[in-house]
Amino acid sequence: MSPDASMKRGLSLFYAFRLLATSYVYMPIFMLFQASRGLTFGESLALGGIFSGVVVLVEVPTGVFADRVGRRRSMLLGALTMVVSCAIAARSYSFGDLAIAEALAAISIALCSGADSAYLFDFLRQHDRVHEYGRHESTASAFHLLGSAVAFAASGFLAEIDFALPYIVTAGIAGVAALVACFMHDDRDLARAAPTTKQVSSAIGDVLRNPRLAWMVGYSAVVFVLVRATVYLYQPYLQARGLGLVSIGILFASVYCVASLVAYRTYALRKRVGDELLLWGLLAVQAVANGIYSPLTKPLINAEIADSRRRAAVLSVESMARRVAMGVFAPLVGLWGQGNVMTLCGAVGLGGFALLAFARMRMNGNGVQAIADPPSGNA
Repeated sequence: MSPDASMKRGLSLFYAFRLLATSYVYMPIFMLFQASRGLTFGESLALGGIFSGVVVLVEVPTGVFADRVGRRRSMLLGALTMVVSCAIAARSYSFGDLAIAEALAAISIALCSGADSAYLFDFLRQHDRVHEYGRHESTASAFHLLGSAVAFAASGFLAEIDFALPYIVTAGIAGVAALVACFMHDDRDLARAAPTTKQVSSAIGDVLRNPRLAWMVGYSAVVFVLVRATVYLYQPYLQARGLGLVSIGILFASVYCVASLVAYRTYALRKRVGDELLLWGLLAVQAVANGIYSPLTKPLINAEIADSRRRAAVLSVESMARRVAMGVFAPLVGLWGQGNVMTLCGAVGLGGFALLAFARMRMNGNGVQAIADPPSGNA
């Protein structure tokens, strides 16, 4: 097979994995599903805290695991873990059983998070096309969001039949994603670093020693909380306003269709508008934020990682920071209650914006370039 054909096949399989692996059909109705199984709003948010807590605990170790055994294998294991998580959730009727399902879902996401972007970056580098990473990350994010949109559109119809069906269908889709991963390029030749405590601390040290990378990690955490919060808040809010399961699913799907289009065009927007303006604008426009978030931040973070042997681990540090922020935020929402929770979101956004602006001024004062340029060559 020619190098161009090999690259085209590899990218097609990667896009297919991103399309399928995160097509969580249950996402638009999971809060309502948990309520139907007897959980209160506060207990559902507590599950969100458990989810984020587990991700924080396993995020960096799973990143090191991906660096050690291969990112493809980590992604494969992540998809299979989601199958088990959904199977347990569909049969759960207690907080404890749902907590187990949430913990497994967290491990699944941690196994794929960081590993997928690291896989794509190094796959392109092997073909001397790393300068195209931003464009391909945008395309992959668009596939991911498009898959979510299609899954969300089906969610309400399936839930009308049986609340457990969205979980069962998600398990099937995750199984297909695992099958796709089996045919992806084997990247074990890049697996050199041993999964040790020293390796974990080295990945964290890579972030702390690089002011630009540390700022991007903080930025990612703030925006992630604001984007992710809607997943918990909109479902009970929309139901209280009289929307049925089908309408909620279609509404979620519509938002993700817009996000998919924005994700696909993010690389072009970066070239035309510039990273600086997009980063600050992202905090103000949440609908666009969902699409632009990953394909904007991932290239910037990858460009700052000097040692590719720890790429998945360093990306996992960024993901861990996001989950720490969400792990703190979710219980606060549960305690705050549904009434004025949007005020809390606004306060978090304003506080995060102020902290990021202060850090940016400190960086400029110390002569540090705040935002990295898009990658333009081999890294």
